[in-house]
Amino acid sequence: MFRKIVFLVCVSVMGFAATHSVCESERIETYKAKEMIESILKDEPTNAICMLQLANIYLKQGEIAKGFDTLVDAYLLDPHYVQHSKIATVLPFALKVTHLKTQAQSTNDKSTWNALGDGYFDMGIFNEASLMYKNSLFVDPTQHMIRLKRALSLQKNAYIYSALDEVQTVLNKEPFHVFANYYMGKFLAYDLKNRENARVFFQRAKEALMAQKDTFAYLEYTNLLSDITKELGD
Repeated sequence: MFRKIVFLVCVSVMGFAATHSVCESERIETYKAKEMIESILKDEPTNAICMLQLANIYLKQGEIAKGFDTLVDAYLLDPHYVQHSKIATVLPFALKVTHLKTQAQSTNDKSTWNALGDGYFDMGIFNEASLMYKNSLFVDPTQHMIRLKRALSLQKNAYIYSALDEVQTVLNKEPFHVFANYYMGKFLAYDLKNRENARVFFQRAKEALMAQKDTFAYLEYTNLLSDITKELGD
Protein backbone atom coordinates (compact mmCIF):
# COMPACT_ATOMS: atom_id res chain seq x y z
CA MET A 1 0.00 0.00 0.00
CA PHE A 2 2.80 2.41 0.86
CA ARG A 3 4.49 1.74 -2.48
CA LYS A 4 1.19 2.40 -4.30
CA ILE A 5 0.85 5.79 -2.60
CA VAL A 6 4.42 6.70 -3.48
CA PHE A 7 3.82 5.71 -7.10
CA LEU A 8 0.87 8.10 -7.25
CA VAL A 9 3.09 10.88 -5.92
CA CYS A 10 5.60 10.20 -8.69
CA VAL A 11 3.11 10.27 -11.55
CA SER A 12 0.65 12.91 -10.36
CA VAL A 13 2.64 16.00 -11.30
CA MET A 14 3.32 14.57 -14.75
CA GLY A 15 -0.41 14.40 -15.37
CA PHE A 16 -0.82 10.76 -16.31
CA ALA A 17 -4.03 10.27 -14.33
CA ALA A 18 -6.92 12.35 -13.14
CA THR A 19 -8.31 10.33 -10.28
CA HIS A 20 -9.22 11.81 -6.91
CA SER A 21 -6.27 10.01 -5.30
CA VAL A 22 -3.79 11.57 -7.72
CA CYS A 23 -5.25 15.01 -7.18
CA GLU A 24 -4.87 14.57 -3.44
CA SER A 25 -1.29 13.39 -3.82
CA GLU A 26 -0.44 16.67 -5.55
CA ARG A 27 -1.18 18.40 -2.27
CA ILE A 28 1.53 16.54 -0.40
CA GLU A 29 4.18 19.00 0.74
CA THR A 30 7.11 19.15 -1.62
CA TYR A 31 9.74 18.25 0.93
CA LYS A 32 7.80 15.11 1.88
CA ALA A 33 7.41 14.08 -1.74
CA LYS A 34 11.11 14.68 -2.27
CA GLU A 35 12.04 12.45 0.68
CA MET A 36 9.70 9.69 -0.50
CA ILE A 37 11.02 9.76 -4.05
CA GLU A 38 14.65 9.81 -2.95
CA SER A 39 13.90 6.79 -0.76
CA ILE A 40 12.42 4.89 -3.70
CA LEU A 41 15.38 5.71 -5.93
CA LYS A 42 17.77 4.19 -3.41
CA ASP A 43 16.04 0.86 -4.01
CA GLU A 44 15.10 1.50 -7.65
CA PRO A 45 17.87 3.66 -9.16
CA THR A 46 16.54 3.10 -12.69
CA ASN A 47 13.00 4.30 -11.98
CA ALA A 48 12.76 7.01 -14.65
CA ILE A 49 9.28 8.12 -13.57
CA CYS A 50 10.35 8.98 -10.04
CA MET A 51 13.66 10.35 -11.28
CA LEU A 52 11.84 12.77 -13.57
CA GLN A 53 9.58 13.89 -10.74
CA LEU A 54 12.62 14.45 -8.52
CA ALA A 55 14.22 16.56 -11.27
CA ASN A 56 11.04 18.62 -11.39
CA ILE A 57 11.18 19.20 -7.62
CA TYR A 58 14.85 20.20 -7.76
CA LEU A 59 14.15 22.75 -10.48
CA LYS A 60 11.18 24.21 -8.62
CA GLN A 61 13.31 24.56 -5.49
CA GLY A 62 16.04 26.36 -7.38
CA GLU A 63 18.53 23.47 -7.23
CA ILE A 64 19.15 23.86 -10.94
CA ALA A 65 22.36 21.87 -11.24
CA LYS A 66 20.82 18.87 -9.45
CA GLY A 67 17.66 19.23 -11.49
CA PHE A 68 19.50 19.19 -14.80
CA ASP A 69 21.71 16.26 -13.79
CA THR A 70 18.72 14.22 -12.64
CA LEU A 71 16.74 15.11 -15.77
CA VAL A 72 19.58 13.94 -18.02
CA ASP A 73 19.91 10.72 -16.01
CA ALA A 74 16.18 10.08 -16.52
CA TYR A 75 16.53 10.83 -20.24
CA LEU A 76 19.37 8.31 -20.61
CA LEU A 77 17.16 5.67 -18.99
CA ASP A 78 13.97 6.42 -20.94
CA PRO A 79 14.36 9.01 -23.73
CA HIS A 80 10.81 8.58 -25.07
CA TYR A 81 9.18 9.09 -21.70
CA VAL A 82 11.21 12.19 -20.87
CA GLN A 83 10.75 13.76 -24.30
CA HIS A 84 6.97 13.57 -23.89
CA SER A 85 6.88 14.98 -20.37
CA LYS A 86 5.98 18.52 -19.33
CA ILE A 87 9.56 19.14 -18.25
CA ALA A 88 10.90 18.31 -21.72
CA THR A 89 11.08 22.01 -22.62
CA VAL A 90 14.29 22.38 -20.59
CA LEU A 91 15.81 19.10 -21.78
CA PRO A 92 17.93 20.57 -24.63
CA PHE A 93 19.54 23.08 -22.30
CA ALA A 94 20.03 20.43 -19.59
CA LEU A 95 21.80 18.18 -22.09
CA LYS A 96 24.00 21.03 -23.28
CA VAL A 97 24.87 22.11 -19.75
CA THR A 98 25.66 18.56 -18.66
CA HIS A 99 27.97 18.09 -21.65
CA LEU A 100 29.73 21.40 -21.04
CA LYS A 101 30.08 20.73 -17.33
CA THR A 102 31.65 17.33 -17.97
CA GLN A 103 34.03 18.95 -20.43
CA ALA A 104 34.88 21.81 -18.06
CA GLN A 105 35.53 19.48 -15.13
CA SER A 106 37.76 17.35 -17.34
CA THR A 107 39.80 20.14 -18.96
CA ASN A 108 39.31 23.00 -16.47
CA ASP A 109 39.16 25.26 -19.50
CA LYS A 110 38.14 28.84 -18.69
CA SER A 111 36.26 29.35 -21.95
CA THR A 112 34.05 26.34 -21.18
CA TRP A 113 33.33 27.61 -17.67
CA ASN A 114 32.50 30.98 -19.22
CA ALA A 115 30.14 29.38 -21.74
CA LEU A 116 28.34 27.67 -18.86
CA GLY A 117 28.17 30.94 -16.96
CA ASP A 118 26.77 32.78 -19.97
CA GLY A 119 24.18 30.06 -20.54
CA TYR A 120 22.96 30.17 -16.95
CA PHE A 121 22.99 33.99 -16.96
CA ASP A 122 20.89 34.14 -20.12
CA MET A 123 18.42 31.74 -18.50
CA GLY A 124 18.21 33.98 -15.43
CA ILE A 125 19.80 31.33 -13.20
CA PHE A 126 22.19 33.72 -11.54
CA ASN A 127 23.41 31.59 -8.64
CA GLU A 128 24.71 28.94 -11.03
CA ALA A 129 26.13 31.60 -13.37
CA SER A 130 28.08 33.05 -10.47
CA LEU A 131 29.56 29.65 -9.61
CA MET A 132 30.60 28.97 -13.20
CA TYR A 133 32.30 32.36 -13.51
CA LYS A 134 34.01 31.74 -10.18
CA ASN A 135 35.44 28.48 -11.50
CA SER A 136 36.73 30.34 -14.56
CA LEU A 137 38.36 33.00 -12.40
CA PHE A 138 40.17 30.30 -10.42
CA VAL A 139 41.79 29.34 -13.71
CA ASP A 140 42.55 32.91 -14.79
CA PRO A 141 41.86 35.71 -12.27
CA THR A 142 42.86 38.40 -14.77
CA GLN A 143 39.58 38.15 -16.74
CA HIS A 144 38.10 41.54 -15.90
CA MET A 145 34.89 41.21 -17.92
CA ILE A 146 34.21 37.76 -16.49
CA ARG A 147 34.68 39.16 -12.99
CA LEU A 148 32.18 41.89 -13.83
CA LYS A 149 29.73 39.29 -15.14
CA ARG A 150 30.10 37.50 -11.81
CA ALA A 151 29.45 40.80 -10.05
CA LEU A 152 26.23 41.20 -12.05
CA SER A 153 25.20 37.63 -11.19
CA LEU A 154 25.78 38.31 -7.50
CA GLN A 155 23.89 41.60 -7.69
CA LYS A 156 20.92 39.86 -9.35
CA ASN A 157 20.78 37.52 -6.35
CA ALA A 158 20.97 40.47 -3.94
CA TYR A 159 24.56 39.77 -2.83
CA ILE A 160 25.37 43.41 -3.37
CA TYR A 161 28.42 43.70 -1.15
CA SER A 162 30.03 40.64 -2.75
CA ALA A 163 29.23 42.21 -6.13
CA LEU A 164 30.89 45.46 -5.07
CA ASP A 165 33.98 43.54 -3.96
CA GLU A 166 34.29 41.95 -7.38
CA VAL A 167 33.98 45.31 -9.15
CA GLN A 168 36.51 46.85 -6.77
CA THR A 169 38.95 44.05 -7.57
CA VAL A 170 38.82 45.12 -11.21
CA LEU A 171 39.21 48.79 -10.33
CA ASN A 172 42.24 48.00 -8.18
CA LYS A 173 43.92 46.57 -11.25
CA GLU A 174 42.48 48.97 -13.81
CA PRO A 175 41.16 52.22 -12.26
CA PHE A 176 39.80 53.55 -15.56
CA HIS A 177 38.05 50.41 -16.70
CA VAL A 178 34.90 51.76 -18.35
CA PHE A 179 32.50 49.02 -17.33
CA ALA A 180 33.90 48.60 -13.82
CA ASN A 181 33.27 52.27 -13.12
CA TYR A 182 29.90 52.11 -14.83
CA TYR A 183 28.67 49.13 -12.80
CA MET A 184 30.08 50.53 -9.58
CA GLY A 185 28.03 53.64 -10.25
CA LYS A 186 24.92 51.58 -10.97
CA PHE A 187 25.28 49.42 -7.86
CA LEU A 188 25.87 52.43 -5.63
CA ALA A 189 23.00 54.42 -7.14
CA TYR A 190 20.32 51.74 -7.24
CA ASP A 191 21.27 49.09 -4.69
CA LEU A 192 22.79 51.25 -1.98
CA LYS A 193 20.91 54.47 -2.88
CA ASN A 194 24.15 56.42 -2.68
CA ARG A 195 23.85 58.87 -5.56
CA GLU A 196 26.66 61.10 -4.37
CA ASN A 197 29.34 58.41 -4.52
CA ALA A 198 27.77 56.89 -7.62
CA ARG A 199 28.26 60.15 -9.49
CA VAL A 200 32.04 59.92 -8.98
CA PHE A 201 32.15 56.58 -10.77
CA PHE A 202 29.77 57.63 -13.53
CA GLN A 203 31.97 60.66 -14.22
CA ARG A 204 35.06 58.46 -14.34
CA ALA A 205 33.27 56.01 -16.62
CA LYS A 206 32.34 58.85 -18.98
CA GLU A 207 35.87 60.20 -19.15
CA ALA A 208 37.31 56.74 -19.71
CA LEU A 209 34.73 55.95 -22.38
CA MET A 210 35.46 59.13 -24.32
CA ALA A 211 39.20 58.51 -24.09
CA GLN A 212 38.75 54.96 -25.38
CA LYS A 213 36.15 55.80 -28.03
CA ASP A 214 38.00 54.05 -30.84
CA THR A 215 37.86 50.69 -29.04
CA PHE A 216 34.04 50.62 -28.98
CA ALA A 217 31.56 49.91 -31.74
CA TYR A 218 29.54 53.00 -32.68
CA LEU A 219 26.20 51.85 -31.24
CA GLU A 220 27.76 50.52 -28.05
CA TYR A 221 29.61 53.77 -27.57
CA THR A 222 26.64 56.05 -28.20
CA ASN A 223 24.23 53.99 -26.07
CA LEU A 224 26.65 53.78 -23.17
CA LEU A 225 27.53 57.47 -23.36
CA SER A 226 23.84 58.40 -23.48
CA ASP A 227 23.06 56.31 -20.38
CA ILE A 228 26.02 57.65 -18.39
CA THR A 229 25.14 61.23 -19.35
CA LYS A 230 21.59 60.59 -18.18
CA GLU A 231 22.85 59.25 -14.86
CA LEU A 232 25.00 62.35 -14.41
CA GLY A 233 22.08 64.63 -15.28
CA ASP A 234 24.21 66.52 -17.80
